[in-house]
Amino acid sequence: MVHTLHTRLDALATATSRDFWTRTMKGVVPFRGVPMAGIRRAVHAWWRHDGPATLAPADRKTLALALFEGDFGEDKLAGTLVLREILLEELANPDLEELGALFDRGLIADWNTCDWFCLKVLGCMVERDLPAREVAGAIAAWRDAPSLWQRRAANVAFVNLAKHGEQNFEGFTKLMLETCAVTVQSAERFAQTGVGWLLRELAEAEHAAVMAFLDEHLGRMSREAVRSVTERMPVRVKGPVFEKHRQVRAR
Repeated sequence: MVHTLHTRLDALATATSRDFWTRTMKGVVPFRGVPMAGIRRAVHAWWRHDGPATLAPADRKTLALALFEGDFGEDKLAGTLVLREILLEELANPDLEELGALFDRGLIADWNTCDWFCLKVLGCMVERDLPAREVAGAIAAWRDAPSLWQRRAANVAFVNLAKHGEQNFEGFTKLMLETCAVTVQSAERFAQTGVGWLLRELAEAEHAAVMAFLDEHLGRMSREAVRSVTERMPVRVKGPVFEKHRQVRAR
């Protein structure tokens, strides 16, 4: 079945799309050359006509996770689309262990795959669980994971929810800031930008809490992360933040 999907994807590949993906991703993961609309079309046709829809629920999940073993970026994006657009309602808290194992196995190891997986699968699982917080707590606990990309996921999974702050559930802001306080200690670029992205969205609802976080942790943040957090803030607010950042980094 996996081979059949790969055949469908290859039939939709173009040199133009391959060049676009390669430029965008700077070669960190190879691409067949299929645009996102084509990946989605291939996935749904494959699911309906090539056998996956007839599998038992547990086997459907196993098949979806197997797609991440593909060598190409489209293969991994196909796995994300299956989980989000076909199997989301079948995913439950116990499945988080296997989803997290994708990082341990090195099957999610670039920012494009990671962020699509976070926004389309993990974040949607959290949102579906609201106002309960079990899924959110389990994903936030990934902040201590050995994999950079799983630690990034502990932040990026929440960016679409962060602008609602405490409306998500009581203690949401505290959980986000606790998670950022751990992940910000990593100097890797994509750990830092994950923190910056989450805090930028959280500041929409919890500006004072985010400013307090900056005051405490600014010395550990990259300039890129600070720029991301303050992107929507007025100059009168972001100016002093950058000046303090320059001073603390100099020290």
